[in-house]
Amino acid sequence: MSGHSIGALVVDDEPLARQRIVRLLARDPEFTVVAACASVGEAVDIDPAAQVDLVLLDIRMPERDGFSLLEALDERGIDPFVIFVTAYSEHAAAAFDIEAVDYVVKPFDDERFAKAVARAKTIIQQARASLDREPPGAGALPSAAMRALRFPGRLLISEKGRVLFLPVHIIEFVQAAGKCVKVFAQGNCHILREPLQEIEARLDASQFVRIHRSTIVNVEQIVELQPLFHGDYEVVLKRGTRLTMSRRFRSRMSPFFAGAWPA
Repeated sequence: MSGHSIGALVVDDEPLARQRIVRLLARDPEFTVVAACASVGEAVDIDPAAQVDLVLLDIRMPERDGFSLLEALDERGIDPFVIFVTAYSEHAAAAFDIEAVDYVVKPFDDERFAKAVARAKTIIQQARASLDREPPGAGALPSAAMRALRFPGRLLISEKGRVLFLPVHIIEFVQAAGKCVKVFAQGNCHILREPLQEIEARLDASQFVRIHRSTIVNVEQIVELQPLFHGDYEVVLKRGTRLTMSRRFRSRMSPFFAGAWPA
């Protein structure tokens, strides 16, 4: 990520969509379009010396899909940030897995695209600043730090034909529901088709704690703990929700209530 310009690679098999993306990027002088490609094969063959910081990528394309391009780039040691620009919202979960910056569903207006690009620019600038602060010989920015920059405190949820970016800090609690989880935030319930343990791994352990095999709670939402039987507790949240904390998970709560935890 050397230099000040942000190198963007556009990959979309639809000529009008590709041209529009290039035109919208041209509005920001900090972006340089290194190539605009109609297929994965064409994108893979770009100049190896090209600086590719950001890929704006369709998913469903003839012969090979957008995800295969990212695999090919990875094999070449290229790990760009990604904005998916696609007509299909059902791939949002897979986009989350590869830590996309944003997921823009066609048809989109100029304002929605501008927000995605502005977010990408901010994240790329943050990544560059972090690299600049590294002492000589320290190597590249650790992957965990890169993940934090790509998804700063949001969960990506696909529902009812739209993609929702849910701020993590507003989540009240998360509960397992079969092969899915229910994410409760501001009185709303959102469904994520992922195991609870995968969601737990993406939540900040300094804010979220597992209180039951099927429940994770935001400690900032807790207003009261009431003892039950056999070492269990009832956890009361600000909204009045009552959850059960199993005694086997009680020790996980102790660090949040140092000096005030019941004997």
